[in-house]
Amino acid sequence: MRNTMGALAGAALTLALMGACSKPASQTAADTSAAAVDATASAEAPGGAVSPPTANDAVDTGATASDSAPEAASNSFTQDQAKGHIENAGYTEVTGLAKGADGIWTAKAKKDGKTLDVALDFKGAVTAH
Repeated sequence: MRNTMGALAGAALTLALMGACSKPASQTAADTSAAAVDATASAEAPGGAVSPPTANDAVDTGATASDSAPEAASNSFTQDQAKGHIENAGYTEVTGLAKGADGIWTAKAKKDGKTLDVALDFKGAVTAH
């Protein structure tokens, strides 16, 4: 008799737990939708999985022409890359391209019909003087 009562109590408990776990389909859909909204909100919140890049001034991310003086530093541009940066800044007929001890590339180049002295720093900023 004890075994039968224990078995019945166990079966009743199992049925009660199974009933508590099941939800109507409409409730499951609502829970899924709410979870998707929560995931979207947390992905858009500051400090999410991907942080925005921060400026470190190592690369000229703006225009390639600069009004400020070129900055001296170690420069890893090859001569062809330096010429390409100057040409991309709108200059033509780049001649006399040379890298100084300060790491700044200098040359003569034409822009708007005028021959100018130009300089290229390690950031890729081109200046005319």
